[in-house]
Amino acid sequence: MQDTTAHHFTLNTGAQIPAVGLGTWQTGGDVCRAAVKTALEVGYRHIDCAHLYGNEVEVGQALSEALSGGLPGLKREDLFITSKLLFATTAPKRMDAILEVSLKNLKLSYLDLYLVHWPVSAQVGDATDPPYQQGKPTLRIKEAWQAMESLLEKGLVRAIGVSNFNILQLEELLSFAKITPAVNQVELHPFWRQDELVKFCQSRNIHVSAHTPLGVPGSNLRSMQDDASNGEHELLSPSLPIVFTRSPSGHAPLLRMSSVEVISERLNKTSAQVILRWGIQRGTSVLPRSLHPDRIRLNFDILSWSLSEEDWEEINSISPQARLIDSKHSFLSVNGPLQAVAEIEDDEPIGG
Repeated sequence: MQDTTAHHFTLNTGAQIPAVGLGTWQTGGDVCRAAVKTALEVGYRHIDCAHLYGNEVEVGQALSEALSGGLPGLKREDLFITSKLLFATTAPKRMDAILEVSLKNLKLSYLDLYLVHWPVSAQVGDATDPPYQQGKPTLRIKEAWQAMESLLEKGLVRAIGVSNFNILQLEELLSFAKITPAVNQVELHPFWRQDELVKFCQSRNIHVSAHTPLGVPGSNLRSMQDDASNGEHELLSPSLPIVFTRSPSGHAPLLRMSSVEVISERLNKTSAQVILRWGIQRGTSVLPRSLHPDRIRLNFDILSWSLSEEDWEEINSISPQARLIDSKHSFLSVNGPLQAVAEIEDDEPIGG
């Protein structure tokens, strides 16, 4: 169990990443701006973004408002802003242009962290047209990572990393990388702990950050929505196409089969708080996403208390393990590193 008092974790760059950040997947419009504004007011300093999410403009508006007097005393250096490159979607020489779009949308001059969103690449397509919709993918992750490394030299980003990489893919990347990824952002929660991946990353001084730690959208979770433990599910922002609904307790049936609910009742905390606290004590930063002000506040209220060693170990023993992002859309193949994107339906989810 890691330091139970941690509010930040130190990256291999020497920079500190906040233990709790706000996820912005599947939000947009006024509700996105309001969520980011609430999070900053509550005390969040890490906002996790991606070009794929289609909401960097709204996030940028909220950041700009906060930095221009909306939150007196708040400075850019107080914030930790992450964004992601959708796959390696273009020739590396175009990566600067893609990053500049994100910086312009976010109204920033640099990012604290820039991630390769998925461990795949494509010869065609751009940041708004996923490659699986335009042409046959090809493996160009080496060239893409070299281009990512060059962004550091230009001062456009302070750290680079990856997202949704497994051990095989990380080993392949490390075989040619001059700069070790600072972060690997992956799906992590008590019901999909990925113990070996976390251990591998920590042994290589790669910080692990947990995306979608409280449940994910997807057709395979729709039947669970009526069982939501907190009484309601969150819809996508009305400004985005309604393709999925998101259940914040998509793992609700698992909660009732686990010790999480018992622990949360005994500690007078929500199950979400217990799960997020477990993640921090594991040494991983967590990125819960919510549009509801009360939940945004509760999800941040996990830094002044801790789980006992007994409770923490109890959560570590939960079984069975169940991945909530459908693996057929995750592009993480056990057959080898750096797999190409398979053909998938345009209206299917591709994960967080």
